[in-house]
Amino acid sequence: MRKLVVSFLVFVSCFLFSCGNNERNTEPEKPKQDTLSKVEAPKISQEEAVIIEPVTDDEVVVLENKGIKLTEIKADNNSNISIELQAKQFKEGKNQLVYDVKGITDYQIATIENNYTLNYFSQNTFEKEFLYGNNVFLSFLTHPNKISVKTNKANVLKNVVIGDMESLFNMKQSHLFYYLPLENTSEPILDFYLVNTSIAKDGNKVKVSINDAEFLIEKWAAYRIEGLSKNQNTIRIQLLDKNRNLIEGPFNDSGERIFKLRKVS
Repeated sequence: MRKLVVSFLVFVSCFLFSCGNNERNTEPEKPKQDTLSKVEAPKISQEEAVIIEPVTDDEVVVLENKGIKLTEIKADNNSNISIELQAKQFKEGKNQLVYDVKGITDYQIATIENNYTLNYFSQNTFEKEFLYGNNVFLSFLTHPNKISVKTNKANVLKNVVIGDMESLFNMKQSHLFYYLPLENTSEPILDFYLVNTSIAKDGNKVKVSINDAEFLIEKWAAYRIEGLSKNQNTIRIQLLDKNRNLIEGPFNDSGERIFKLRKVS
């Protein structure tokens, strides 16, 4: 009888232990974490930059130094010209950009990417590729002679951030974009684009260094470059404050660039 009781107790203990194990095994498993990297939607700054339009006057500015002469090229009346980008969302890779252009029929759209790559488009629809990181691109209208239209409505400035990273471009800061002269040209012209700033005799200025000649530009305009004695030339532009100190900004010092004079056949 004693052996029988012991055997029965052992059986009950094993049964209870087994049931307990089964109950633990039937608990719902925690969902596994997704090991795939998340795709970050492109970030687009909602802030808007401002173009302070240059004053229209009859004065033609002429600057000379070390045999090189800069002569202002007077602009046409561009007050009715405008450009607007229709696309509001962008993706990594190729994007179809559509612009609405008004007030001008004979034009090109110039685009400057990260203040370096320059392209021209004669139609208002074209492809633009955005890469991982910050994609700062400035679009503006130009006349047939490639001189930029310098009005608040004649440009589009965007920074499209692709990937999980912060925007490195301040849309409210003062910026200087290098534009002309082209790398190869038969008629060199100085032109640049100002954002969120103006230049004046008692204000900010653009310092232009062509070869070993320096100029202080106090009027935003395009300038014809004459008196170059070499085929290959260097140019550098910098945005300075009224005390001639460099204004902080990613593009406010273009660095030294090279342009070559192309012979006219």
